Amino acid sequence: MVTIELLLFGATGKTGQYIARYLTEQQVSYRRFVRSAEQMLPGSFLGDVRIPQDVDQAMTGVTCVICALNTEGNGTLASGLGHIIEAMKKHKIRRLITIGTAGILQSEVQPHLYRYLSVENKRIHHEAAIEHESVYNMLLQSEQLDWTVICPTRLVEEERTGEYRVRKDVLPTGGTAISFADTAAFAVDVYMNEKHIRERVGIAY
Repeated sequence: MVTIELLLFGATGKTGQYIARYLTEQQVSYRRFVRSAEQMLPGSFLGDVRIPQDVDQAMTGVTCVICALNTEGNGTLASGLGHIIEAMKKHKIRRLITIGTAGILQSEVQPHLYRYLSVENKRIHHEAAIEHESVYNMLLQSEQLDWTVICPTRLVEEERTGEYRVRKDVLPTGGTAISFADTAAFAVDVYMNEKHIRERVGIAY
């Protein structure tokens, strides 16, 4: 059996594309999980994250998973992560890094609340945060996994700077934006250096 170091979900999304680029730069062996033939590249796995059998098959030979799936408003993220978690347990894969949202960090001014439920919240619609919260709850119950949830504030299309702030459980004070590129770079750094095991981490400029 050939060992593929890492399985990447959401590789064609805005953050996922950068993660794939930086993994390639670091010469990490990885497999992209894609859902359409048009997205196939050599070494990709074609499947649907909503189908448990597809996710299970993609895990063969994998030692780590990074998930950069978007919330599509139809439950795909929560359903997909549920299948990913179960497949990882079956294949005895421990390391999972997933991209969440700052809404599921603790509020700095109301620490007993998630940010999306606190006075810090600026959004009208909370569907994405609610879905990310359900994923976070699944992870908390998954003692077999060494997970990290990276929680970016407002994502913007800007160049990678390599200069950003991170903070466990809470968004860095005053943080209002972070680029897709820097979020991806941090995800790869967390993977390469085995940081923030079983932690939520806020990231912002």
